[in-house]
Amino acid sequence: MISRRAHGRGVPVVDARVRVHHPCPYCDISVEFRRSLLLLWCDNRRDVFLVSAPDAAEQRAVVAALRDSFHAATLAADGNDALLAVPDFEWASPPSVTSLARRTAVWVLHPVVYYGGTETYRFVAPGKPELRALIERLRTLGAVEILSISGRARLGAVRDLPAAQVHFFEGLTEKQARCLLAAYEGGLLDVPARSKWGDVARREGLSRSTFGEHLRKGQWRLLENSYSALKNRLAAPDTPQILAPTSARRAVRRSPLRGIRSD
Repeated sequence: MISRRAHGRGVPVVDARVRVHHPCPYCDISVEFRRSLLLLWCDNRRDVFLVSAPDAAEQRAVVAALRDSFHAATLAADGNDALLAVPDFEWASPPSVTSLARRTAVWVLHPVVYYGGTETYRFVAPGKPELRALIERLRTLGAVEILSISGRARLGAVRDLPAAQVHFFEGLTEKQARCLLAAYEGGLLDVPARSKWGDVARREGLSRSTFGEHLRKGQWRLLENSYSALKNRLAAPDTPQILAPTSARRAVRRSPLRGIRSD
């Protein structure tokens, strides 16, 4: 169900980042492998996971767990990272966060982030009542942390967030990246600095002025790419608002059934 309010001209939307301690088959994998980052996208026919593990051994273990529990197929592997596809499946319980979001007219913007035994969502709602209704439903599944919440008069914040539009490193040249790393590793950016500009520049085979130009352009590029995210961060509270679960239900881990997606 999509609220008619979303179609109103000039009607603000609510943009929120919410972390859920939600016992479900996917989150159980994150509980088992807390050091690994899992990013999830869904194309309505399959789920696609990008697994980023701290080492090759854990990467293999996570891939094996996804394969054994969800019939996942490895699409690509690169060092400690792997890309996997999970075919259509369904499980009866507990309900998924995305299904609860749809029932309350709230939209989930991918990717969903699994890390440290939790899952983090970015929700866009037509208003606070819809978001409040979703959060109350989520609390029947587990604890909820509201990381940030802000009302927007326009959808520009959604459009401009670098995670949805550009990579943070987009437009950064190799020379700029090398100078940024050299400045950081050489202690030039420490307070107080542990080295001098000229010394770091010479180690890179550059003049002080050329090194400084690449460094400033690299810093500007990173700031430009992260500008929208930084602006959005200003709307976040200093500490997450933690909402305790309203029940103590704990789902039993199970393997999903193959079939048509039910959520």
